Amino acid sequence: MKRLVFSMVGIVALVCTVQLAQYAWAQRSSNPTFSRGKIGKPQLSDTVKANLYADNWFVMYINGELVAVDSIKFMPHNVVSVDILPDYPMTIAVMAKDNADAETGMEYANTQIGDAGFILKFGDGTVTNSDWKAKAFSHGPIDRDTKNPRVENLAIPEDWYAIDFDDRSWGNAKEYTQERVGPKEPFFAHDFAGARFIWTDDIELDNTVIFRHVVTSPPDGKSRPDFSNLNDIVPSAPPRKPKR
Repeated sequence: MKRLVFSMVGIVALVCTVQLAQYAWAQRSSNPTFSRGKIGKPQLSDTVKANLYADNWFVMYINGELVAVDSIKFMPHNVVSVDILPDYPMTIAVMAKDNADAETGMEYANTQIGDAGFILKFGDGTVTNSDWKAKAFSHGPIDRDTKNPRVENLAIPEDWYAIDFDDRSWGNAKEYTQERVGPKEPFFAHDFAGARFIWTDDIELDNTVIFRHVVTSPPDGKSRPDFSNLNDIVPSAPPRKPKR
């Protein structure tokens, strides 16, 4: 009787092991990310939406690679939405410019001093706020002198968007209210919930600003595949149907 009980226990354990293995195999087969122990090709479902709004223009790099450019130069109020493939830690670098003359710092045929503002939200929960670094590289008109306008320009580092660029001496961005920036449509048709408008301490005279921020892990806590070395491996593909 003892031998029979032992055998039945062994059979039950074996059946459970087989079922568990079959389940694990099915999970890997249905997800190309895990098939054959290799990473799968990125799918659209792996991306997140990035919404960006700049007064007036921007260019964005992620982990040293160009990701988005505002294609409408100096249009006061337009939103750019792109799908991005997040890779953590994620270094975001943005150059934003107000619509200002390079020599006077003024706009609209040198008739007035303009203002600025930048806001960003990713589908993983990444948002702009005062945790971002910010530095101005063009300032004017100095002392708000519109009669004899002058501009101070700093040389923009060639590697300002690089992952290892040293921004430790930069100050933090300043948050501005939506009312202060005054966005227009189509801003309100896009998701910017939780994000803050940012710029330097001088939203009127600082006309070219670079922002930098590092996202160490997904703010929404969602685990995502690591596609950072996809160019260095042969990605697996979903199982092919047998030919008849």
